[in-house]
Amino acid sequence: MNKIIGLSAAALITAGALAGCSGIGTQDANQAESAAQRADASSLEQSQPLPHFNYSQIRATIIDAETIEANGTQTTSFFFQMGSRDPVFSCPSLGEPVSNTASLSNPYQAVTADAQGNGFTGAAVIGQMDPNGIYAPSSSSGTYVICVAANGSKYMQYWEGDVMTVTAGAVWDATAHTLKVIGAPTAAIHTAAK
Repeated sequence: MNKIIGLSAAALITAGALAGCSGIGTQDANQAESAAQRADASSLEQSQPLPHFNYSQIRATIIDAETIEANGTQTTSFFFQMGSRDPVFSCPSLGEPVSNTASLSNPYQAVTADAQGNGFTGAAVIGQMDPNGIYAPSSSSGTYVICVAANGSKYMQYWEGDVMTVTAGAVWDATAHTLKVIGAPTAAIHTAAK
């Protein structure tokens, strides 16, 4: 009997010691892992530092695209329907196509009180109506294009399919099923001097 009690006591002491050590061991292991990851990151940052560029073509492209959009540069737009090789419509246009998900106002608002005016900690973010009285869609294939008629008047074309726009006079070559640029570029495009 004393032998069984002695073995049980030893088992309890061992289990308690292991349980107590497991928390400490886990904490030590986490700290060791974090230290190893910091050392790895530091080593990689030293041996393979982030590059420095005096010029960025991707940045220049974005600046050019935004300039074309903002200035309403003369473009040509082609409207495609899914499953069709050729465009269903084309027009001389201004600027770039605008997705109908674009919004001038913030599409979200922070709410810090309930309907009764009771404030609460933190804020919830909910949709906010656009000035035209509707909520902008979060995703859509709808696109607005400002087209230019033969007499120079401008009109808006809305399309639910793909739109391709080029900053030059262009036509669609129905034989080759491809766009053909027929005029000089209408936008200054910036690239690195070579």
